[in-house]
Amino acid sequence: MGSNWLATLLDQEMLETVSGITIAPHSASISDLPPKSGVEVARELRGRLLLRYVLPNQLGLFTHGSQADHWVTPTPLTKEDVVSWLSLPNPGIARTHVMLLDPSRINMIQGPKWIRYGSGIEYYLPEGFPEEAILQPWEIELR
Repeated sequence: MGSNWLATLLDQEMLETVSGITIAPHSASISDLPPKSGVEVARELRGRLLLRYVLPNQLGLFTHGSQADHWVTPTPLTKEDVVSWLSLPNPGIARTHVMLLDPSRINMIQGPKWIRYGSGIEYYLPEGFPEEAILQPWEIELR
């Protein structure tokens, strides 16, 4: 079993056992996920951050926030496995960078849910995220 499996298992344990949160099934649609405040999600994540893995052509694109919708995860993953583990679009393009987001500074968040055709846990940001939610003013390179 690899580190991605263990990291996801620990996130599941934290959410379900410690925080009492049910992770929606992979088949759940966005409309099945009730909206929550970022403060609520920060509490259920016990201070953990949300991670937005970015494509190479997205570097610098979201450093002032974004009003577009985004999918994020609380789980740190290896750059070799992030695309398949999260079942990301454009699978032929590696994700080599990640943005760190403070959920308590995001207005609305939906989730968590298991990723369809992947193995991770995800949250949906229907209104994007403000610049204030970004912990580092640039993306962090995965090693």
